[in-house]
Amino acid sequence: MDMKKRVIALLMLVLIILSLAFYWSLPKTMTSETAKPSRFTLEIYGNANMDEVIDEKDITFLRQIIDGKINATEFADANRDGKIDLADVEQVLAIINRNASYIWILDGNKQPVKVKLPVNRIGVEYLSNAELMRILGVEDKVVAVDFAPYQLRNFYFPDRADKIINLGNMFKPDYEFLNSLNLDILFTFSFDIAEKREKLVGVDVVFLGLYWPDVINVNESRFIQGIMKAGYILGKVEKAREYVDWLLNLIDLIKNRTSKLSDAEKPMVLMTGMVGYLTDPQQKTLRTYTLRDPLSQMCILAGGKPIAEELKDWSGPGYYTTVDLEWVLGKNPDYIFVHTVRYTYGGGTLLPAYGYDVNDISSLNEVWTKITSLPMLSNIKAVKNNNLYIIAGDFRNNAMGGVLGAVYIAKILHPNLFSDMNPRDIHQEYITKWMRIDYDLKKAGTFIYPPIKIGQEVIGIPSK
Repeated sequence: MDMKKRVIALLMLVLIILSLAFYWSLPKTMTSETAKPSRFTLEIYGNANMDEVIDEKDITFLRQIIDGKINATEFADANRDGKIDLADVEQVLAIINRNASYIWILDGNKQPVKVKLPVNRIGVEYLSNAELMRILGVEDKVVAVDFAPYQLRNFYFPDRADKIINLGNMFKPDYEFLNSLNLDILFTFSFDIAEKREKLVGVDVVFLGLYWPDVINVNESRFIQGIMKAGYILGKVEKAREYVDWLLNLIDLIKNRTSKLSDAEKPMVLMTGMVGYLTDPQQKTLRTYTLRDPLSQMCILAGGKPIAEELKDWSGPGYYTTVDLEWVLGKNPDYIFVHTVRYTYGGGTLLPAYGYDVNDISSLNEVWTKITSLPMLSNIKAVKNNNLYIIAGDFRNNAMGGVLGAVYIAKILHPNLFSDMNPRDIHQEYITKWMRIDYDLKKAGTFIYPPIKIGQEVIGIPSK
């Protein structure tokens, strides 16, 4: 027994010596050539130098903290034990080498969360998380999805749709059933996760923050953070970085053009939903969305001016507000975009029918005709000029964080400014390259109505 203890002690000593040798062999400072400006600060503990990735530079930074040369930073305490020491270096090394047994992140609610690694059995809520699993290449580890992605399981999981389990309505979870699934992790759509953390035994409940994209303020985007955090949790850091780069390049492409527009060149836009007067003419109210919502953000990015900007709760904590119909009539918007949800987070199915599993435009046409025939909307410029569009809920709730919606809307609002951009091509790239799904938008899928016309092509509905 004493011999075993001596062998174990010797092995531990060797590991410590090797770690220290690596630690002290790293360069003491970073040169200006190696340091690149960060687009955001990765909110994972171990990101000591506060850039957008965990790498050897964090080891160097930790050494300088330990040596007393610089102050500790928010994410320097990689193991969150209250002190900065060699144990943090070892944790960062484990994260870099992908053999960490856990990782600490700030979740989408800005709360520290410890996640056990590796992750093998995944549960996901709603479209954004389901699509992110495909983008990161871990769809084979997805055991169960909630109501909305389950309806689209043949699209998201074509090779194993019959094996995907339906989590059901996650507004009212069946915890006994959920605990029977032996999940390692549940990626939630809702930020209200306290009850799930309490009642799901042995399951790491993680809100990545995909609910709040903030595509017009990338430095503070919880969506971009969420993609990167998922990459670290699931061992897919490179893929996450590649996807973030693609998204940010798209944002820059659009912003570089629309940011040069004067206020006079930006059309007035009502971003609304299928509630109030649009569904019940007895009601004299409409919904519009605040700055926090992806719908308003995609409108701004696309070069539109949301009429909701002047409302007192525009910058408030809520994502929508209710306004009088008369107020909207007075603003007389140039364009109206009606956001629709087909499969709800609460487990319902609504009209119009649209999406990856719908090729027939009759439901969209019926709802569009009904809306544009409403008497109190007849004199609004958007309706008179046939500039009222129904847009798919995917644009708000998929794993592009509102960017795909901005692509389509930019083409509508500023066709000349984006004469070289075809929204269908970008949408197709998202499906084919990033989600790796065999699907042809020329032949299938309905996402915007009326469709966008580019020459003889129609975009947003099947053209063949």
